[in-house]
Amino acid sequence: MKIVDRYRCERLKKTADLYMEKHCLQRTNHCNIIKMLGWFSDNTNIFVMLEECLGGELWELIKTVGCPVPRARYYLAQLINAVTYLRDARIVHRDLKAENVMLTELGVVKLIDFGTAKDLENPHIKGAGNASRHKVFEDYVGTPQFMPKEVIENKCSDHRSDVWSLGCTIFQVLSGCPPFHDRSEYLIFQRVIALDLVFPPGLDPQGRDLIARMVVEDADLRLGAADIEDVKKHPFFQSRSFEGIHREPVPMLSLADLCLQRIGTKLKDFVKILPSWSGTGSLVLTLGEQLERMQQAHQWQEDVLPPEEAW
Repeated sequence: MKIVDRYRCERLKKTADLYMEKHCLQRTNHCNIIKMLGWFSDNTNIFVMLEECLGGELWELIKTVGCPVPRARYYLAQLINAVTYLRDARIVHRDLKAENVMLTELGVVKLIDFGTAKDLENPHIKGAGNASRHKVFEDYVGTPQFMPKEVIENKCSDHRSDVWSLGCTIFQVLSGCPPFHDRSEYLIFQRVIALDLVFPPGLDPQGRDLIARMVVEDADLRLGAADIEDVKKHPFFQSRSFEGIHREPVPMLSLADLCLQRIGTKLKDFVKILPSWSGTGSLVLTLGEQLERMQQAHQWQEDVLPPEEAW
């Protein structure tokens, strides 16, 4: 259950976002989008009843560690199915990221947080957007690390913007760290505008190619901008079926991936010996690269702005 303090919501001028989320969840019905089971309120709070997601946030599962490719394909394919459904419904999510992906106990993806969404079918229904003292920014919404240039400049936000954010989410899932990371929103935006996207070592080559084709400055040239099916046909998903994937079990991890995940979850304990492990040459190349990637992700997590807060 989601409990929202009425006074705080009004003080932050986010009441419209709450009702936008209610509107979108009432409009949608898809296995990979969170279902709203009820909505009621009293004088103090608004209570939103949502379906149970015992698997927690996808972000908590992949943070620093990243996600092995077979399992990443499994989660991302479900997320793409949700985005495909939203495109057909003419709803733009506008805040795609791993923090807004919940998992059921069986590993089924559930896309959440439609407060900043835009319903192109019902343009008269709007969220709060962001406001300065003199102006309301209707398109300047989302999370800095996942916002394309046209959104940062408050020019437009549509399904092409979601393609950019989806590409950034693929980066996040594979690497364990948000893209365009830096110490402030201003520096993040400078990196986005310069398209300064640094890929960590050991990232899957096909995944890297997919991200590079989606995170493109020209919105019309992004893979998936014209048709989201183009993303599904990319070689990264070549061996992955999309239809009915939510009914499949979560892919098993290899022993090497299990060990890497164990190291990643205890990274603060291992961080002093990781350089000696990865630099000895005693590990196979891919494992050495993965250890190096985790060291970088750990450093990024320590140094940069966390991606939790949406604008």
